[in-house]
Amino acid sequence: MNKAVDVLILLLLGVLVGFNVFFSFIVAPLLFSNFDHRSAGEVTNLIFPYYFGSGWVIGIIIYTLFGIKSIKDKEIIKKYKGFVIGTLVLVITHMALHKTVLPVARSINIQYYQELKEGNKEKASELKSKFKTIHGISSAVNLFNLALEIYLFQYYFLRERKLKKA
Repeated sequence: MNKAVDVLILLLLGVLVGFNVFFSFIVAPLLFSNFDHRSAGEVTNLIFPYYFGSGWVIGIIIYTLFGIKSIKDKEIIKKYKGFVIGTLVLVITHMALHKTVLPVARSINIQYYQELKEGNKEKASELKSKFKTIHGISSAVNLFNLALEIYLFQYYFLRERKLKKA
């Protein structure tokens, strides 16, 4: 069972990396390069909540699987301290993107288009500036998550190999 749990943890980390690369570097750029910004934004507003939500849900599943491993080996937490802390940070950052940053960005975007519709270009410009700031934060956190996911994958994989040789 331990080997199956290890494989499942690595698989889930691989899925997180794949989701991140796929949505950040393929889906979003394709949408914004082939559709007007409003339409592309509406599509990403449909997709990204699932993407960000899946990040913290998968993180909690990984934590649970790791907890199952710790039932057999009480010392495993000490051996994988960096992995445990990294997974906690990953869950928190995905949750922050999903539950805080994304709703704020959506709200600002809705207000922006409402102000444009009403002809308030100055207010719309302010809102666009705020949106760019929020989007920059979101993008930075998302890139941090990608780096963390890759780190967690290699940390767990290499640590498992090292411990099996010992």
